[in-house]
Amino acid sequence: MKKKSIKRHLKPYSIFQKRKTTINHAFASALSPNDSYNEEILNAALILLGQNPNDDLKCVYCENKAETWDHLVGLVQNSQLRGYGHQIGNLVPCCKDCNSKKGSKDWQQYLETEIENKQSRNLVIKRVGAYLKRYAKPVDMEKIKTRMPNEWKKYESLREQILKLMKKADEIADKIRNNGKQEYV
Repeated sequence: MKKKSIKRHLKPYSIFQKRKTTINHAFASALSPNDSYNEEILNAALILLGQNPNDDLKCVYCENKAETWDHLVGLVQNSQLRGYGHQIGNLVPCCKDCNSKKGSKDWQQYLETEIENKQSRNLVIKRVGAYLKRYAKPVDMEKIKTRMPNEWKKYESLREQILKLMKKADEIADKIRNNGKQEYV
């Protein structure tokens, strides 16, 4: 660590800037489709990924010990639910390092950078693609918006109200913080 890394900690904290993504993710997650735990289905899905469901799972990207689950298709894009959710077919065993490095990248794009051997990479892409197609059932958000326009408008309005309140809290915090600076002088 270099001493200059402290700079990011010395700036005023913005509730809105730091947590807007968290709020959008929370609202999208609440709408996202999810599966119930079903061991038989999960076992079959893991076998399709080339894993032994009775052993410790391996990261689908690098084959190190899996420590978490990665969403193949991220939940949120442009502050909205993408249609995929917390489903067996959208969650893959992953190590923390790959989960962090992949971030919101497309899973195929990430595999291009992670697995150098083309034959190995193509095998993983084939397995993961089949897994996603077989076990993830995305919802069509446009159909939902059309079917339930009043509820959708209310839902979006609540999200916007929360974001506006966060901005207002930042303004008030700034005033309090700046007034408090006089105490330190």
